[in-house]
Parts: sequence; C-alpha cells; structure tokens
Amino acid sequence: REWLRCANCGHIHNAVRLSAQETTELYARFRDQEWRNESPDQYFDRITSLPEGESENAQKFRIIKDFTKLSQRVEGSILDVGCGGGVLIETMRKALGDNWSYFGVEPTASFAELAGRRTGASVSNSNYAPGIFGDRKFDLITCCQVLEHLESPRQLLSDVLRDLKSEGYFYLEVPDVADFSTLPEGHDRFMIQHISYFSEPVLQKALEDVGFEILHHGITTTVRGRNNLWFVLQPKRN
Repeated sequence: REWLRCANCGHIHNAVRLSAQETTELYARFRDQEWRNESPDQYFDRITSLPEGESENAQKFRIIKDFTKLSQRVEGSILDVGCGGGVLIETMRKALGDNWSYFGVEPTASFAELAGRRTGASVSNSNYAPGIFGDRKFDLITCCQVLEHLESPRQLLSDVLRDLKSEGYFYLEVPDVADFSTLPEGHDRFMIQHISYFSEPVLQKALEDVGFEILHHGITTTVRGRNNLWFVLQPKRN
C-alpha cells in the first residue's frame, strides 16, 4: 500500500502491481459469495431496496438527470461499463422506463449473470472493448469505479468515445484523492486492485486530451464516507 505521485503530471499510482495471471484470477472471483458473505441475489435485493437518501446509485442518477437532457427523451440506449450486479442499471431502468435499451459489461461471471437476469439488460461477461455490442452507439455510457483498476485508463476513455453518439453523454466516477486524508490506511479503497488515484486536474487533462468536452464535474461524499470525483461529458464538437 505504497502510493507514488508523479513529479511531472501529479498522477498517483500504486507502487505494487499484480501479474497478468493474478489480475485474471482476481476479477474472475472478485465478487464471489464466499468473499461477500451474501449471495448475488441477496446483494442485489439489499442495494436496490435502499431508501433514496442512502442509495449511492440514486446519488449518481441524480447527477446524470440534473446535468444531461436524458430525462427529456422517451427512448434511447445506455451502457454501463463495469456494471457489477446491475444495481445502477436497475436504478436507471426504474427512473427512465422500459422504452430504453440497457446494456452492461462485467468481467465477473456470477455478477454478469445476475445483472442480466435481474434487470433484463444485455450483459457481456467480458472486459470492455469498443464495438462490443456491434455497431450500436449509445446515448449514455456510465463508468463508475472502474478507471482506477486499469493499467491503461486513457485507452478506456478513447474506447468509450468511439461507442458514444455525437450528442451522447458519458458519466465517469472514480475515487478522489481526498480519500487519503479522510479514510483509514487499511480501507479497501487502498488495496491491490486499485492501480491509480485521480485528482481533478490530472483526470480533466486526460479527458480533454482524449477528446471529451467537460460539461460538469464535482466531488461527492457518499453515505459510507467515500469521496468520489465525477464528470459529465460529451464528445468535443469539431
């Protein structure tokens, strides 16, 4: 749990890295029942039944609703990258309705199955890659608590841009560096699965370099005391 800050750009990264084989094994079993002490369905029911004031997924969707025009549309398509058990998809489905089409990508098999079965979304049990759902372009792509896990975070940002409609929105959320001053050293946010920690200036530059226009951004503190940095984005107009 040693973190290093680049003297040139300010990016913060974990000094310890897993091998490729270790990484594959980690995400194959990342949400195993034996680790969580609850079944996937118990997890889904617990999270989706939280009151709105205690729901982090409701908090995310409020930001999306407030800073996009999606609620004015009667239909469209949404992709959640790293959808887990589908709890954010379910939050959006309840709010937007079944005229929308919902898609997800999740590398952990048990949670990919859960997300598809409980939400009705089309879910790919795999790592995300552009064109994973053919030629479809999306009105909204969400990516929450994923970028910090990746060896090449800018590659994912570029891939998302390719799958987004020209008038589509991208909602991105990552742990914020404020965690270092507010969470205990043994907190799970500082464990080996997280490769990077982002500050607003570092992530803003990466997003703009890739080709996104930043519409809004901010930092929220969840009911669990975690600090999240979020951006609402669109492709830059030529």
